[in-house]
Amino acid sequence: MGTDSLVSKSGVRALGIAESFRLDLKYSILVGVVMRSDGIIDGVSLSRTTVGGLDATDAVINLYKSFNRNDIQLLMIDGCIISWYNIIDLERLANELGLPIMCLTFEEPGGDVVNALRKLFLSDSDVRVRLYEKLGKPKEMLLPGGLRVYVRFTGIDYRTARTIIRKFVKEGKRPEPIRVARLIANALLNYVRVP
Repeated sequence: MGTDSLVSKSGVRALGIAESFRLDLKYSILVGVVMRSDGIIDGVSLSRTTVGGLDATDAVINLYKSFNRNDIQLLMIDGCIISWYNIIDLERLANELGLPIMCLTFEEPGGDVVNALRKLFLSDSDVRVRLYEKLGKPKEMLLPGGLRVYVRFTGIDYRTARTIIRKFVKEGKRPEPIRVARLIANALLNYVRVP
């Protein structure tokens, strides 16, 4: 499916992915919500990633595959760096899933991530720094109301990414698939302790 149909079609299906974690737990809770751009949810699935691990990309791939469906047209992920510096390989994700992918952050990027990786992860900091640098800088996008989001994307262009984000934002600046996935992840983290 071409990116033109993502913009023009009324019922685009996105898989929104978000996570919730605590540093005292080994695993984070990863939630995927399949939502149409008209707001209808038609799928939810769960996975996990290792807090401070290197398995975020595999976890996202497994989460996508757990739906076992071919009508998901794009992925929206709540950040490329999740579960305490567990960095998603956006390029590998796009190659393996063959879908447009967006990682969104909702605060202006700041801080010295490379320095933090070198200090916190002595044994595998080189791998993490390579993954982080491969992501590149996010692009700023302006939403209605003067709100800003910062997006890394692959498989689509800037204009298409912005149109899709606007299509899925109902209020505030979080697209609904990510907002709902995040609500579920937070509720689960509050309710259960991941083993």
